[in-house]
Amino acid sequence: MSHVQTSDLIDELGGETHYLEVLSEDSLSVELARYPNPEPKTPHKTDELYYIVAGSGTAKVGDEQYSIGAGDVVYVERGVDHDFFDIDEEITSLVVFTTTEESVLGRNL
Repeated sequence: MSHVQTSDLIDELGGETHYLEVLSEDSLSVELARYPNPEPKTPHKTDELYYIVAGSGTAKVGDEQYSIGAGDVVYVERGVDHDFFDIDEEITSLVVFTTTEESVLGRNL
């Protein structure tokens, strides 16, 4: 079992830090992410789930657009283009990848 205080991680986000690792296991990777951020947006090889902890804006998933805010969940199927934009309040999100190989932190971006 693992336990992480998300509030502690949120305090670490700032400046140049846009992603922090919450959990990394063989079959699952969880990160805390802050948007907007300058990282390139690319479709992933695995499904992913965003849980919006704080903030608001618009999510684009494929051809669909959704207004999002704290408490919302955004599911993105593998291979689908996605991004956050028209951000009213900085967005903090838990990002769940179904494998560790698609972790943003595991790549050199």
